[in-house]
Amino acid sequence: MKRRTTWTCFLIACLLLAWLSPVGYADSGGAGKDSRININKASVEELVELPRVGQAVAKRIVVFREENGPFKKVEDLKSVRGIGDKVFDQIRPSIRVD
Repeated sequence: MKRRTTWTCFLIACLLLAWLSPVGYADSGGAGKDSRININKASVEELVELPRVGQAVAKRIVVFREENGPFKKVEDLKSVRGIGDKVFDQIRPSIRVD
């Protein structure tokens, strides 16, 4: 009987540790860190990581930003040739402006 009690206590202790463990609850991006690309600061290399944005469109974004100043809102990105509604809808969750 003592062996069963020891095993039960061990099992309960393991379950409690697993339940209280912070593993699996950690924020994957770090506390408060925004992983979206800031289109006002991103380089061509960073911009090509966006879906449906190739080298040519990324260069146009940078040139547009240099000629017209920073984007005031993410929707302003649609003013860049090659960024239509469909492309914008795909990249919207991945971009931000500061």
